Amino acid sequence: MFHHMPVPDSTVGDLLDALLRAGPACRGDAALADLFVSPDAFEEEPDEVRRVREKAAKTVCLSCPARAACLSYALAVNPDDGVWAGLTSYQLRRRAARVRRASAVPVTEVPA
Repeated sequence: MFHHMPVPDSTVGDLLDALLRAGPACRGDAALADLFVSPDAFEEEPDEVRRVREKAAKTVCLSCPARAACLSYALAVNPDDGVWAGLTSYQLRRRAARVRRASAVPVTEVPA
């Protein structure tokens, strides 16, 4: 599940293509891919189980050749869940908010 997409769909498609071309370490192995998202959408994952799973996923990301492409894609689609480029969806949202704040145009008063 994803939050809103802040970039055009065509750009998201290009980012996904770049990600897949980069050869993500999590692709192709179902057992490995299961580390990156909660196993059950209908049942709450215990915090300790989630932390262990996310730590294992982040370890895979450390040496992934697609990490930069994955980060670009994840920042574009703003995922609700999972580990992307070594960051949880929560960490990604915080990073995106910092980037938005840093690039915001300051508001100035308009003369009356």
